[in-house]
Amino acid sequence: MKHYLLLLILLSQIFCFAQAEEAILNDNTGISVQSSFRIMGVIDLRTEKDYSSEVKFRTLNHEGGMKVSVLEVLKKDSYQGQKGIWLYVLLTSPIWVDNGDWIEKYRKFLIFLPDDMPIFDFEE
Repeated sequence: MKHYLLLLILLSQIFCFAQAEEAILNDNTGISVQSSFRIMGVIDLRTEKDYSSEVKFRTLNHEGGMKVSVLEVLKKDSYQGQKGIWLYVLLTSPIWVDNGDWIEKYRKFLIFLPDDMPIFDFEE
C-alpha cells in the first residue's frame, strides 16, 4: 500500500510540474494590460515612465524571479541591441536588486522586456 501511495504522490508532482510548464510564454506577443507573469533574468527598472530616464534598480537573476502585473503596454522597440517591448508594470512580490536594496511589492516600474526572454506563470 505504501508503494501505491508513493507512486501516487510522485505522479501528482509530475502532473503539477507539467501544468506549470504550460504557463511559459516564449515571446511577448500575448502580453496585454492586466497580464501577470514572472521574469527570470536581469531587468532594468525605471521609476519614471520615460524611456530616457535613469535606471534606478537592476534585478538579480535569482530563483524566484520578478513577479509583475502589466499596467500599460507602451511600444515595441530596440534597447541595447535587443528587440523587445516597453511595459509599465506593478511589482506584485518583493525582490532584491543588485545594489542590495529590498524593493517592496506594489511599486510601479518602466521595464524593457526583450523578445527572447521567456516569461513564466503567464496569466492573461
